[in-house]
Amino acid sequence: MKIPLTKKQIKAYKLLMDDNNGVTEILYGGGARGGKTWLGCLWQIFRRLQYAGSAGMIVRRTYVDLHGTTLITFRKVAKWLGVESYITYKFGTENCILFSNGSRIFLRYAQYQPKDPDFARFGSYDLTDLFTDEAQEIDRQFFNIIRGRFSLLTGKGTDGKPWRCSPKMLITCNPPTSGHIIQDWWKPFKNGTLPPYRAFIRALVDDNPYVPQEYIDQLMHSDKATIQRLRYGNFDFNNEDDCLFDDYDALCDMFTNPVEYLPDNRALPAGAADVALKGHDRFALVTSVGRVYTYRQILDYTEADQLEGIITSALGKYNIPRSRFWVDADGVGNYLPDYIKGIKGFHGGSQAVDATNYANLKAQCYYELARRVKDRQIRVAGLKDREREILIEELQAIKIVGKDSDTSKAAINSKEEQKKLLGRSPDLADALMMCVCADLSVNAKPAKARVGRLTD
Repeated sequence: MKIPLTKKQIKAYKLLMDDNNGVTEILYGGGARGGKTWLGCLWQIFRRLQYAGSAGMIVRRTYVDLHGTTLITFRKVAKWLGVESYITYKFGTENCILFSNGSRIFLRYAQYQPKDPDFARFGSYDLTDLFTDEAQEIDRQFFNIIRGRFSLLTGKGTDGKPWRCSPKMLITCNPPTSGHIIQDWWKPFKNGTLPPYRAFIRALVDDNPYVPQEYIDQLMHSDKATIQRLRYGNFDFNNEDDCLFDDYDALCDMFTNPVEYLPDNRALPAGAADVALKGHDRFALVTSVGRVYTYRQILDYTEADQLEGIITSALGKYNIPRSRFWVDADGVGNYLPDYIKGIKGFHGGSQAVDATNYANLKAQCYYELARRVKDRQIRVAGLKDREREILIEELQAIKIVGKDSDTSKAAINSKEEQKKLLGRSPDLADALMMCVCADLSVNAKPAKARVGRLTD
């Protein structure tokens, strides 16, 4: 059978089917229409047919993505190969694909769930291999867990002969702006430090001769960010014209900046809490001493009667004057300043300390936080690796608005727009931003250039 694969797909396919090359993880992709999903489905089908009784898994972030996109391609590949008679689809509680030789493919979605932050629900599988489609949308912790589930590596074929294979993981993606794909794959690939058990094959739309020119022409009519990422597969592109936190290296450095070089380390302690109730968003509490910001509490579920106790306890434990503790008073936490006398309610839309240059208090706090991050003047502590990624993603969702105006005040995009970009509320970022407010009137620098940039 002659399979119409591109040169890049063939290269990846050979790596995936060779059990003796020592390569167990392959990242494939980099742009739109590079043949990512077709390759993954083809490999999964051949793998199941080759190893009777084996078990693969196909993963997307959500159920809708899995069944609405990846599974549709899987059916097309199966039909093209003429193997539909060997396959039975089981949905509902089973949600898997069964093969007549005893092999199976589990269909699973890996969306982050507050009640299962460590993806423990994937801890009971015995797998031979894994295909993760659009991996840039999936949390790193999922991959940490799933690597320990490769155990079905031996069996017997339908002819009775034993087989043994190597664990394999195919990861496909489009270029993200941050996260584990950048840190674990792209940067090591660029630097020549990708470990030998990993391989990255960069596939773009130009590598796929089966894509019509009309699609490419239409893609070129998209916005600048979409063109750079999906047309050219640019992993280094960051829409600096719009992103307030436009220095990714500085965002990574904020977790390791040397404390002894930070300013104001003798300042009074301060703190802030972004409030959420009953699983709607996250509760995050941050304290600071000078420019060292420490996350003390991150809770996925809180009751109203818990919040007063949590905040009061933090005030005492970390010696924070009540006049230097802020709580988000624009949402469900608006009652707390009345219950905990002396703390301050943060109203993001209220007048900025520097009302001449900033549209509101929230904008000024975020601009000041961005300056401190870029100048390596803060240290962020108390976060796990996954939470660090979440914070970076949230800060990168803060966009500059009104940047082309000489007269408008510096402003940021709305909370609703940030939620659309993230798929959630930027709770960790907002808590950190509010903590800046305690010493803003002393340390904030007004913008000296056009709206959208702070300069020294």
